[in-house]
Amino acid sequence: NEPLARHYGISGIAHQEFRQVQLKPEHQRGGLLGHGSVLTATSNGVETQPVLRGVWILENLLGTPPSPPPPDIEPIEPDVRGVSTIRELMEKHRNNATCFECHRKIDPMGFAFENFDPVGRWRTHYRTDGRPQIDPATMLPNGDQLADIVAFKKMLRERKPLIVSCLTKKMLTYATGRHLEAIDRGEVDRMVAELGKKGDRLRDLIHLVVDSDIFLSK
Repeated sequence: NEPLARHYGISGIAHQEFRQVQLKPEHQRGGLLGHGSVLTATSNGVETQPVLRGVWILENLLGTPPSPPPPDIEPIEPDVRGVSTIRELMEKHRNNATCFECHRKIDPMGFAFENFDPVGRWRTHYRTDGRPQIDPATMLPNGDQLADIVAFKKMLRERKPLIVSCLTKKMLTYATGRHLEAIDRGEVDRMVAELGKKGDRLRDLIHLVVDSDIFLSK
């Protein structure tokens, strides 16, 4: 509808009721990761949070959550003098050896979303006066360079097996009301393989979940 289109920067929408709209590349949307809901939930409403967005990707899409910080490590406040962007702030934070190992995995996943502001609107600069310009480029721990959110989404598509496996586990957890255990791994692998034969469709995943030994024995 018109309010949502205005929020997303899509012109030519005057109706108040929700309708299907054909997106264009210049709208910078498409897929779950362009939803204002997801982008807002992974920010604090005032500024973007690359760490929150990165952890969300690792936990909810790839199924590879980062390890929690050691219990004996106190939060470290980096020296933020002289920083003007989120990227500069995070780089100062990563300079601490205690933080580096986890943040080198988390931060690249969040930096790719910096063109989206705290409520999911597209932007090219951090401030309205035109500076500094946002740099959405990121480098993954394996050394792969990603130029922007488009390249980031392409990278995720190449990791489809991880995403399918993660979604399958989360659907099973939701359906059974319990965390999965090591004994469930074989059934999960069978379901993921069967789902791949069917084209990895959500409808088929739901059918596989309710027919699975894990669900029927809950």
